[in-house]
Amino acid sequence: MASFNAADEGALLLSILQESTTEVLVFDADTLHIVQANPAATHNLQHRLKALQKLTPLDLMAPQDARSFSTLLALLKNGKKRRTALNVYFQRRDGTRYPVEARLRYSGDYDKPVFICIANDVSQREATRQALAHSESDLRAIVAHIPGMAFQIMRRHDAPPVLRYASEQSEQLLDIKASALCARPERFFKLILEEDKADYLARLADADGGHLSFNWEGRIWMKAWADVKWVSIRVSQRKVAGNLIWDGIMLNVTQSKQAEAEIRRSREQVSALASHVERVKEQERVHLAREVHDDLGGNLTAIKIVLSWLKANLPPDATRLIQRTDYLDQVVDQTFEAAHRIASNLRPAALDLGIVPAIKWQLKRFALNTDIAYRFSATDESIPLDPDAAIAVFRIVQEALTNVAKHAGASRVKLRLELEADGLQLTLTDNGRGIQPGHNDKSSSGFGLLGMSERAAALGGELTVQPAKRQGTRVRLRIPLSAAAPATAK
Repeated sequence: MASFNAADEGALLLSILQESTTEVLVFDADTLHIVQANPAATHNLQHRLKALQKLTPLDLMAPQDARSFSTLLALLKNGKKRRTALNVYFQRRDGTRYPVEARLRYSGDYDKPVFICIANDVSQREATRQALAHSESDLRAIVAHIPGMAFQIMRRHDAPPVLRYASEQSEQLLDIKASALCARPERFFKLILEEDKADYLARLADADGGHLSFNWEGRIWMKAWADVKWVSIRVSQRKVAGNLIWDGIMLNVTQSKQAEAEIRRSREQVSALASHVERVKEQERVHLAREVHDDLGGNLTAIKIVLSWLKANLPPDATRLIQRTDYLDQVVDQTFEAAHRIASNLRPAALDLGIVPAIKWQLKRFALNTDIAYRFSATDESIPLDPDAAIAVFRIVQEALTNVAKHAGASRVKLRLELEADGLQLTLTDNGRGIQPGHNDKSSSGFGLLGMSERAAALGGELTVQPAKRQGTRVRLRIPLSAAAPATAK
């Protein structure tokens, strides 16, 4: 086997230095002038070797780095250290600087003692470190400004879930420090109101994680403030290296819940007011219908009787008086018809016979006035409805037919009335042009639809208006049995 002598060793070392991406500088221990530099050093420093040989390493550094560098060189030269390392910035020929991790060694094995500096460019590592530092700083700033508590739960293989992180807002939101909550997440459960604990426990039983690992809204009791808070927990689940991670946020939604309750209360008050107004209107209509029928009808009957007596007692040759009497008699008959029509519009007499006869009467009038054919089916002609429910259903049908006549352009309507196990269902379908997309409730028919919906809501029911399966529009009304059942006589 061939021997490996000192000359071969030197050639190999020189070859390694020539190909290495690590910077190597050799400089005189007394004058500090650079005597040798490998290609990586000349390339990074942007100096040719001859130019570098006129400089010292201190010329390549900022003043503060040069002082630290000189101190270490003195320790090496005095033998107090054999080798050392430091982080400094080297300056290129164009004035730009880059960070290096430098290792220094003193060698007295040559004719003149030298220092050897091996430097690694750590620009990319430093940039990555700064980027991570900025990212972490930005993330902390974002989390700090979230109006709630951010948290993270992790579950490793065959291990219970742990709350690995909770933001500092936990103390503000729950009056529990983040570290204490991470140590014992079950402390949150103790804050939940008794009325809401059952729902929380049911969610917890269904969840694959532990406390706080599922979406939930509920109330907590804050003893420190003697107050109740609504909190909302929202989480998303992901897998990292086979581990389950839940990223979550807990928000204080008390104000929004109070606003929802206030809106709901206002809507209930408006609905109750609308229902009261409708009842008063219907009572007034009944009163007016009775007045028209009784008082006006009675007076018209008396006038007709007098006119009949007057005509019978006029001389046969009083032709003009007889003609005037006949004219007045015709006017009285027309007024009778008008009074009957007005009274029927105010409160149809057919309602006294039940909702089915009343709807039949309404459909006949509708067909007579519009020439639109109809088909009506009812499972039971004696469907029981109390007076308020009956008039509400009748008015909804009346308004739906009015909308068909005004807007649908239909030639046929179908109306079905069914008494089901859970209530009454009414369905009216036409074959017209159908409800238009983007229909505005403030259009000419919008307030009619709104009135229909309010009447249905007052009965505890629901009204839906949507396109029919094939053509036209379908109006469906559902009211519960409690509204359909007649009031018990006292």
